[in-house]
Amino acid sequence: MQEVSATASLWKVALSLLVIIAFIPASLWLLKRFQLAQMKLGKTDIKILSVQSLGTKEKLMLVEVENEKVLLGVTSHTITHLKSFPKRGRPFDSELVQAQHEQVRQSQGDDK
Repeated sequence: MQEVSATASLWKVALSLLVIIAFIPASLWLLKRFQLAQMKLGKTDIKILSVQSLGTKEKLMLVEVENEKVLLGVTSHTITHLKSFPKRGRPFDSELVQAQHEQVRQSQGDDK
C-alpha cells in the first residue's frame, strides 16, 4: 500500500514539475506578444526598418521618420547620424526596371 502511494506521489511531483517548466516559456511568449501588441497600438512616427549588428555593442540602424530614412550608428555610449535618404519618390522595383532599361540601352549602344 505504501509503494502505491509513494509512486502516486512521485507522479504528482513529476507532473507538477513539467507543468511549471512548460509554464515558463508560455508566459514569456505571452509577454512578448503583449509587448508587440502595445507597440502596434502606440502609433508612432518613428519606425525601425532594419538593424545590423557590427559587434557586441555596435550596430547600424535604418530608421524611418516622417517618410525619411536615416542611417544611424549606435554604440553603448553614442548615437551617430551617418546618412539621410530623401523622402520616397518611386518604389524600388520601378527604380530597378529603369536601371535595367538604361543598362540595355548602353549595351545596345556599345554593339553599334
